Amino acid sequence: MDPKSEQIVKHIQEKREALGDNLAELQTRVREAVNRRTYFSRNPWAMIGVSALGGYLLSSLFIPRRR
Repeated sequence: MDPKSEQIVKHIQEKREALGDNLAELQTRVREAVNRRTYFSRNPWAMIGVSALGGYLLSSLFIPRRR
Protein backbone atom coordinates (compact mmCIF):
# COMPACT_ATOMS: atom_id res chain seq x y z
CA MET A 1 0.00 0.00 0.00
CA ASP A 2 1.32 3.42 -0.82
CA PRO A 3 1.61 6.10 1.89
CA LYS A 4 -1.40 8.06 0.65
CA SER A 5 -3.67 5.00 0.91
CA GLU A 6 -2.41 4.33 4.44
CA GLN A 7 -3.19 7.91 5.40
CA ILE A 8 -6.71 7.57 4.05
CA VAL A 9 -7.28 4.32 5.94
CA LYS A 10 -5.89 5.86 9.14
CA HIS A 11 -8.10 8.93 8.70
CA ILE A 12 -11.20 6.76 8.21
CA GLN A 13 -10.37 4.74 11.35
CA GLU A 14 -9.93 7.92 13.38
CA LYS A 15 -13.26 9.26 12.17
CA ARG A 16 -14.98 5.97 13.05
CA GLU A 17 -13.58 6.10 16.57
CA ALA A 18 -14.67 9.73 16.98
CA LEU A 19 -18.12 8.87 15.68
CA GLY A 20 -18.38 6.00 18.16
CA ASP A 21 -17.44 8.33 21.02
CA ASN A 22 -19.99 10.90 19.89
CA LEU A 23 -22.69 8.24 19.64
CA ALA A 24 -21.95 7.00 23.16
CA GLU A 25 -22.17 10.55 24.51
CA LEU A 26 -25.43 11.13 22.66
CA GLN A 27 -26.92 7.95 24.13
CA THR A 28 -25.94 9.08 27.63
CA ARG A 29 -27.50 12.51 27.13
CA VAL A 30 -30.74 11.03 25.76
CA ARG A 31 -31.01 8.64 28.71
CA GLU A 32 -30.54 11.53 31.12
CA ALA A 33 -33.08 13.68 29.26
CA VAL A 34 -35.84 11.07 29.44
CA ASN A 35 -35.02 9.88 32.95
CA ARG A 36 -37.62 11.35 35.28
CA ARG A 37 -35.31 11.17 38.30
CA THR A 38 -32.64 13.22 36.59
CA TYR A 39 -35.24 15.72 35.40
CA PHE A 40 -36.73 15.95 38.89
CA SER A 41 -33.34 16.53 40.51
CA ARG A 42 -32.66 19.37 38.06
CA ASN A 43 -36.19 20.90 38.12
CA PRO A 44 -37.87 19.99 41.41
CA TRP A 45 -40.35 22.89 41.51
CA ALA A 46 -41.53 22.31 37.96
CA MET A 47 -42.18 18.64 38.72
CA ILE A 48 -44.03 19.51 41.94
CA GLY A 49 -46.20 21.95 39.98
CA VAL A 50 -46.96 19.36 37.31
CA SER A 51 -47.83 16.80 39.97
CA ALA A 52 -50.15 19.24 41.78
CA LEU A 53 -51.89 20.20 38.55
CA GLY A 54 -52.30 16.54 37.60
CA GLY A 55 -53.77 15.76 41.03
CA TYR A 56 -56.21 18.64 40.75
CA LEU A 57 -57.35 17.55 37.28
CA LEU A 58 -57.79 13.93 38.36
CA SER A 59 -59.73 14.94 41.47
CA SER A 60 -62.05 17.10 39.39
CA LEU A 61 -62.85 14.08 37.25
CA PHE A 62 -63.71 11.75 40.12
CA ILE A 63 -65.25 14.00 42.79
CA PRO A 64 -68.81 15.08 41.98
CA ARG A 65 -69.60 18.79 42.15
CA ARG A 66 -72.13 20.14 44.63
CA ARG A 67 -75.23 21.88 43.34
